[in-house]
Amino acid sequence: MDTLKIANKQFKSRLMVGTGKYPSNEIMVKALEESGAEVITVAVRRVNLDRSKESLLDYIDLKKYTLLPNTAACYTAQDAIRTARLGREALGTELVKLEVIGDEKTLFPDNEALLEAARVLVKEGFIV
Repeated sequence: MDTLKIANKQFKSRLMVGTGKYPSNEIMVKALEESGAEVITVAVRRVNLDRSKESLLDYIDLKKYTLLPNTAACYTAQDAIRTARLGREALGTELVKLEVIGDEKTLFPDNEALLEAARVLVKEGFIV
């Protein structure tokens, strides 16, 4: 199987797994291990980034997984840009899974806002 290449990183697995909605951090860890995924998405707005307190980030082996912060729960380009910047600072990565919600019921994207945010973030060196 071909490897997945994102920027300068290569991955054996094309599966990306999220960190949300697990009943416990221990179950999340087991699910991540069993999945075989190498890329783990983290909703920046939904995770405790304060490293002085317990966080799901304490349970993720950063030598084994690549974190992919995402801008889940953002409804404007400005919110997504701000959230991406926060994720870069807190998690030390230029990678971002960009999301801008256009419809709260269906969670379909706001395509215009998504493009606006992507243009800004790419100019700032993000890998979107």
